Amino acid sequence: MLQCEEETKPRIGTDGKQSMATVFAVATPKGGSGKTTLSILLAGELAHQGYNTAIIDADPQGSAFQWYATSKQRKIEVPGINVIQASDEDNIRKKVVELDNLDAIVIDLPGFADQRLSNAFLDADLVVIPTKISLLDATQVVRTVRYIHDQAGRLKMKPPNYRAVLNEYDAIERNTSAVKEVAAYFSDNKIKICDAVIFKRPTFRAMTNGYGTLYQMKDSDEAVKRARTNSDHVVRELLSAIEGDEQ
Repeated sequence: MLQCEEETKPRIGTDGKQSMATVFAVATPKGGSGKTTLSILLAGELAHQGYNTAIIDADPQGSAFQWYATSKQRKIEVPGINVIQASDEDNIRKKVVELDNLDAIVIDLPGFADQRLSNAFLDADLVVIPTKISLLDATQVVRTVRYIHDQAGRLKMKPPNYRAVLNEYDAIERNTSAVKEVAAYFSDNKIKICDAVIFKRPTFRAMTNGYGTLYQMKDSDEAVKRARTNSDHVVRELLSAIEGDEQ
């Protein structure tokens, strides 16, 4: 299990052996919410902090695998990250077991209407739900959370912890009625939201076009530096969410 510390290192069990991989399932029913972007950011931050990480690309579009393959074609190495495709639910869960010697696994899931999500998310230590700031997107987050709890109930299992992450957030809109409406809707439905948000940044879009993670992009670029800080804040809060919900 990962541990969020000032100097982040993999947690070692008392028997001296590495404990099980921490599994993040990135899920959303709605296209364009930034699921693959968040998967790459999450894996990139974990790898940068020294965690050996894999992305399981279970989405039929294969965007995470395409990002990885394009980066390789450009001769951009992505240290600490491997990307593996999985075609069905059994394959996803098999890959999770096979990769258990790693520190972290990020599963880029298909939409929850797809049967492959029905049990795969139950392997997760944290389900991460990216969402844009609109009432339509917010209703899909609530729908996803209800689906997760319903499926866990049917299987008589404890539902996994989750966090919703606001994506493509524009600070200019902070005090608009649309943002206030979405915040109120989440509050009414008791949705767990990260305080840290993913801001709307061209750097994130450029990264997903096959230029590695943020840490393979130019160190001297101020926009890249700001994007790294933004990503780091989000991922550290997600790690804290796992520890906090476990207590």
